[in-house]
Amino acid sequence: MLQKAIMITLCMLLLTGCWSRRELNELLIVLGVAVDWEDGEYLVSFQVVNPSEISAQQRGGDRPPGTLYQGRGKTMFEAARFLTAEAPRKVYIGHMQIFIIGEKLARMGISSFLDNTLRDNEARMDFNVVVAKGMKAEDILKIFTPMEKLPTQNMLRSLQTSERSWAPTVSVTMDDIIDFLSEDGRELALTGIQVIGDQQLAEKKQNVETFLPSSHFRYTGIAAFKDDKLIGWLNEKESKGFTDITNKLDSTSVELRCSGNLYMGIEITSSNSRIEMKVKDGMPEAHIYFQTEANVVDRSCKDVDLSDPAAIQTLEHRVEKVMKSNAEASVKRAKSLKSDIFGLGSAVERQHPALWKNLRTHWDEDGFQTLKLHYHIKVNIRKIGTIGNSTMK
Repeated sequence: MLQKAIMITLCMLLLTGCWSRRELNELLIVLGVAVDWEDGEYLVSFQVVNPSEISAQQRGGDRPPGTLYQGRGKTMFEAARFLTAEAPRKVYIGHMQIFIIGEKLARMGISSFLDNTLRDNEARMDFNVVVAKGMKAEDILKIFTPMEKLPTQNMLRSLQTSERSWAPTVSVTMDDIIDFLSEDGRELALTGIQVIGDQQLAEKKQNVETFLPSSHFRYTGIAAFKDDKLIGWLNEKESKGFTDITNKLDSTSVELRCSGNLYMGIEITSSNSRIEMKVKDGMPEAHIYFQTEANVVDRSCKDVDLSDPAAIQTLEHRVEKVMKSNAEASVKRAKSLKSDIFGLGSAVERQHPALWKNLRTHWDEDGFQTLKLHYHIKVNIRKIGTIGNSTMK
C-alpha cells in the first residue's frame, strides 16, 4: 500500500495541468501590427479581432470587425505595455498575419525594433512583413476592405495571390528577414503597400457599401534595403526583373505590341532561374539562366499566324527580350542604390569561397558595381488556347 501511495504521489507531481493557460476571453487576438516613428518614439498599432462581429453564428452589428489599439514608447516593449492603460485585455500576437513598417521608420533602420519581436516567445515567425510606401503604417490598418471583414486577412490573401499570379510582388516572412539580415552578399527587399484614394473615406464603413470602393489598398513596388535601412524603391518593370532573377516568378503576363495599339497577350505559367558564377581574369561574372513556360492567351494581332511554328518561335524570342529588359532594368536600379538585393555576392561566396574572402569587404562599392551579368533565357510557348487563328473579323 505504501508503494502504491508513493507511485500515485509521484504521478500527481507530473500532472501539473495547464498551469500557464490563458482563456480566450482574457486575450486580445492580434492579426496585424503597424509600426511608425513619431515625435521621437515608436507608435505601435495593434489590430485586434472583435469576435462577435466576425462570428458565423451571430449576425454582425454596427461595430467594426476589429479594433485598433495604439501604444507609444522608446522601445517596442514599452509601447506594447503602454496600451494596457486603455485595452481591457493583454495582447496576444501568436496569430499575427501581417506586420507593416512605416516608410519613415524603414529608412531609419528596422533591426532595433524587430529585435523585440524575435525575442517574444509567443510570436511565430511565419507572418508577412511589408512597407507602407510614402505613408504611415497605421493608416493601412484603419481601412475597411471588401470581401474579407478584417483588412489583415484581405492583405494577406491578396499578397499570396499576387505573388503567385503577378510578378512585381514578393511574400517575405519574418523568418526570411532574419536570413537576409544575417547573410553576407545579400540585401533585404520587401513589397510596398499603400492606400489608393481618400484616406478619410477608407476609414469609414461606407467605403465598402458600394460595388466599387472609393478607397482601397494596393501592393506596389519593391523596397530595396542597404543593411537594415530602406534606401529606394523599384518600379513595376524593375520589380518584375527582381522576381525573375531571384526565382520568385511563378506566373505573370507579358504584352507584346503589334500593329497599331493592339497587343498580343502571353501568360507565363512557370519560370525557374539559377545563378552560376564563373571566374574570368580573377573576377566573377554572373550567368543567369531562365527556363520559362508560357501560353498565348490573347491574339489581338491578326497578322500573327499561330498555326505557323516560325511565328510561335518569333513570339518566344520577343518574350525573352522583354524578360531580359526587365532584368537589366532591375540590376541597373540596384547598382545605382548599391544594394545587392539579388544575392549575387552570396552566390560568389557559395561557389567561390576563396575569391569571396577578397571581395567581401568592398562588394557593394566595387565588386557588385563592376560585376558583369550574362542572361541565358529560354522561353517555350506550349499552348495557344482552345482555338488557333480566330475567324472573328
